[in-house]
Amino acid sequence: MAEHTGVPTPEESGLDEDAAAHVPGLGGELRVDEVAAYLERIDHPALDAPDLANLASLQDAHVRTVPFENLDIHLGRPLSLAIPALFDKVVHQRRGGFCFELNGLFAALLCALGYTAWLVEARTVEDDGQLGPRFDHARIIVLLDEEPWLVDVGTGASPRGPIRLTEQVQVVGHVRHRVRGHEDRYRSEQLDDEVWTPGWTFDLHPRELDEFRDRCTYHQTSPESHFTQKPLCTLVTEGGHLTLSDRMLITTRNGHRTEEEVEDPLTELDTRFGIAIPRWPGSREQRRG
Repeated sequence: MAEHTGVPTPEESGLDEDAAAHVPGLGGELRVDEVAAYLERIDHPALDAPDLANLASLQDAHVRTVPFENLDIHLGRPLSLAIPALFDKVVHQRRGGFCFELNGLFAALLCALGYTAWLVEARTVEDDGQLGPRFDHARIIVLLDEEPWLVDVGTGASPRGPIRLTEQVQVVGHVRHRVRGHEDRYRSEQLDDEVWTPGWTFDLHPRELDEFRDRCTYHQTSPESHFTQKPLCTLVTEGGHLTLSDRMLITTRNGHRTEEEVEDPLTELDTRFGIAIPRWPGSREQRRG
């Protein structure tokens, strides 16, 4: 197993020698025809091998075609973490989702394509240094040549490729990333305006998608969750991100950010993100008013 200077060894962070045996059936969740439909959804050709180059290509294609969005929460539609329901939403309905949905389904795709991949739980680091709630975010670990790689297609600023678990700076897309140790866990960071911004902490212990259910329920129902405040839809672009935050269209390109208030968010959602919904729900505050 590869060692990483300044970060825990994989064994110290929950990776045992039989990790693949703990993957909870994700490899059998998608049929051959569903895999083909999923690849078509993200505009990616069939794979010739489950290797690092194809993993990077798959992740890049996914974050640029499948939006990170919370629209069903504001439409009052309960979210499901069942793989068939997620497949129907993302592939057939051509929708997006948030971390539990997107990383859960993408992990199933990776397993079906022959990768050894599993979900791990991630937490924030609070201002006082304490860890946030368990299972607050889902991430993916992919094992390639006995080395674990971090994959995440479920944030508003998802990296465009896999990240090695090392303090060595890595350029993924146009963004610099690194991974550092946080006690017996890992913590991902990215460089923003010459400052390293702490990201999620995570270990390597394989998790069932169902273990994230309670936090998924919290984030779609609690008035304290940022996901219940206003509708959001965002895509990674070649040079940054395109985001519709309630009625504000935000474009980030090569470090420059512009904002424009739009009159018809439904049209923007359809033309820019390829998503059609029956009505624009507005923010939680607007609905209460």
